[in-house]
Amino acid sequence: MINETLTAYIKSESLDQLDNSTFKLLKEALADIIACSIAGSNTKATQIAKEFAMSQWGTGRSSLFLFPEKLTAAGAAFVNSTMANELDLDDGHRLTKGHPGAIIFPAVLAAAEDYNVSGENFLTALLVGYEVGIRAGILAHKLRPEYHCTGSWGSIGAAAGVSRMIGLSSDKLEHALGIAEYFGTYSPRMRCIEFPSMLKDGINWGCMTGISASYLAKGGYTGIPSLFTMEEAVELTKELCTYYRIRELYIKPHACCRWAQPAIEGIKVIKGECSLSAANIKKIIIHTFTESATLSKKYPKTTEEAQYNLCFPAAAYLVYGEVGPKEVLDQLDDPLILNIMDKIEVIIDSEFNEEFPKKALSRVKIITIDGSVYQSPVMQAKGDYDFPLTPEEKKEKFFWLTTPLIGERVASQLFDLIHNVESLKRIRELTEVLASTKDK
Repeated sequence: MINETLTAYIKSESLDQLDNSTFKLLKEALADIIACSIAGSNTKATQIAKEFAMSQWGTGRSSLFLFPEKLTAAGAAFVNSTMANELDLDDGHRLTKGHPGAIIFPAVLAAAEDYNVSGENFLTALLVGYEVGIRAGILAHKLRPEYHCTGSWGSIGAAAGVSRMIGLSSDKLEHALGIAEYFGTYSPRMRCIEFPSMLKDGINWGCMTGISASYLAKGGYTGIPSLFTMEEAVELTKELCTYYRIRELYIKPHACCRWAQPAIEGIKVIKGECSLSAANIKKIIIHTFTESATLSKKYPKTTEEAQYNLCFPAAAYLVYGEVGPKEVLDQLDDPLILNIMDKIEVIIDSEFNEEFPKKALSRVKIITIDGSVYQSPVMQAKGDYDFPLTPEEKKEKFFWLTTPLIGERVASQLFDLIHNVESLKRIRELTEVLASTKDK
């Protein structure tokens, strides 16, 4: 049983069909996920993933970010997707409650190198992966009662993008989607919120699963009918090519769970309206939604615990005006941050529960030692399509994440290549720069 509308879309999608604004958003999403991957390359989880992939999958034709080694496509996808989500700065989609870019992009890139395709073919496959993956996430949450990680549905998007690139027939394409769904991660999301670890959102294993599913299907391996053959998928597939879900992506300004970010925006507003000294703060009250309130409030011992925390990023932003790689990697025991964490109280607000997951909302009240009270408006997590980062803010984020690791010259070269990727005769013109280890 094949969803003919879906397979026809995957096989026929073209960049020529995109309006200018959607085309621009697609390349901005590409720039963002590449920057997040570069920033996540210099971490313990990435090093472990790289050593594992090299020992288990071996050498091949696909590059790793900022490393000279080349691995098989599945191995490179596993390592690069680890980097992409490692700092929790990667794009997301509200209705999927997950991160499509970090699982789809590394799979499509690894296959693009393996098959030595053009920039246009790569970018088209990336678009297909996003559009199918986001819809898979929406469907999965409709059809399954438990909240599953990106790895459980994102693998379907990865398989769709890779399948388009390697030219699978309609029947093999449907097998690839079914294999990806069946072999995708189980990933009970809220357990990882309660116990943060390097498992994070199941993204690296789901990415490896997605690309492997397409390669297996190409060889004749069979799978189940995918969830896109179910009745609930009809409306979502009908809108393909007429409505682009990539327009609903959010781009994250802070290196922490999305659920903590509206509180940061509240603190940002208060800091902008008054002269606020961390030493003068008596109490901070965060009104938020249930999922946000489930985030840890304890002192973090690992970067994962810092990212899946409500109080740590709020305190870090109040003290330093930033929640980036430095804060979540190097300042876990910063006494100024920990002192502010002790002053935070969290209250669940039913009003905000009603809006989730369409919107992530919070409100912040700060009480100072002298008795002054400052309160933010109800704040939405910034970067959503209806509260977006400006193009200039997106560009600033790119250079904020990349320049410390590859230097300004290489970062500028990379930025220009990304925004002209559709004109590249071969995708390796891009990956040759991505594999650079430093600005020489």
